[in-house]
Amino acid sequence: MSQSSGLLKLADLAKETSSERRRELLRDITDLYFDNQNTCSEVENEHFGEILSQVTTDMDAEIRKEMAERFSKQKAAPLRLLQQLANDEIDIAGPVLRHSPILQDKHLTDVINTKSQEHMRAISGRQDLSTEVTSSLVKKGDDETLLKLAHNAGAQFDRTSMESMVTRSETATDLQAPLVERHDMPADLMNDMYLFAEQKVRARILERNEQIDPEVLQQALTQARKQASGKSDPMPEGFHTAKHQISSQLAQGNLDGTHLLKFERDQDRLKFTLGLAALAKINYQIVDRILQRSDMDALALICRAIGFDPSLFVTIALLLSTDPNTNTGDSGPIREMYNAIPVSAAQRTLRFWQMRQKMENQKAA
Repeated sequence: MSQSSGLLKLADLAKETSSERRRELLRDITDLYFDNQNTCSEVENEHFGEILSQVTTDMDAEIRKEMAERFSKQKAAPLRLLQQLANDEIDIAGPVLRHSPILQDKHLTDVINTKSQEHMRAISGRQDLSTEVTSSLVKKGDDETLLKLAHNAGAQFDRTSMESMVTRSETATDLQAPLVERHDMPADLMNDMYLFAEQKVRARILERNEQIDPEVLQQALTQARKQASGKSDPMPEGFHTAKHQISSQLAQGNLDGTHLLKFERDQDRLKFTLGLAALAKINYQIVDRILQRSDMDALALICRAIGFDPSLFVTIALLLSTDPNTNTGDSGPIREMYNAIPVSAAQRTLRFWQMRQKMENQKAA
């Protein structure tokens, strides 16, 4: 862009009052900029950015959208103009938010904090996202925004943001499948998801557990130990007495699946829950949650991991069933579901849950 062409057109554009003529001049100057951007002086670039930003503000949406599309993927472009376009209505801002390499993290987080969910979804689709931007999206985004973020392989998550995504996925169930497929999903968080994930997602968690490298598994278990929470919910009446009795039975080698059956038949759900937790070496809250939700898949995983015979599990499952349509004379589907769970994958999931119990024991000591 030469002094005789570029700057003169810039001056004409700044003075022009006709909207149609301003559109023509704007397109001419933009063409000149792209044709000569590698030879533009710093002064010319500065003039171009200032005047173009001012003029674009007054242009109709069609022209602003055209400008956004033309500048969105440019590696060299006026920052002021791009910031302006990024904060425009979504049809205009979208291409810039999705593609512009000129916009930095601070510019993106400003948009996240001030603009709409549609703007956030555009940002969520960028090829690369830093943990800073991702964190802002997780805090401000709705379920649809987070779903797009979860599908973005180029998005980087810190531990806190990933924990928030996992927590959100308990109610926003569409998040579960893409989260489990992420290469950066911590294995301990993935296994925590098993407690509430939908059936297909649970199957995928078990598949991924089978694929985890032993060294990666050990690192994940170490992370689980560091992250285990010390929080506990209020316990039911009689909890401590029943726990002492169960602990004594376990220490004496007098606790197994047949004792659990007796507890349940005697309608002593507290001892059943404590007994299964003790045999599995996991905390009471996990088992209680599973039973409160009548979650037969998760119950099967625990029983499979600790080696219960299929017939024993079928009997337990039928005793616990709250489904009035359950056919107590046809145990085939229950047995089939139980046998389909890979023992090694179940044991790996259980190991993560056991870390919670070990951490509680250390805190109590």
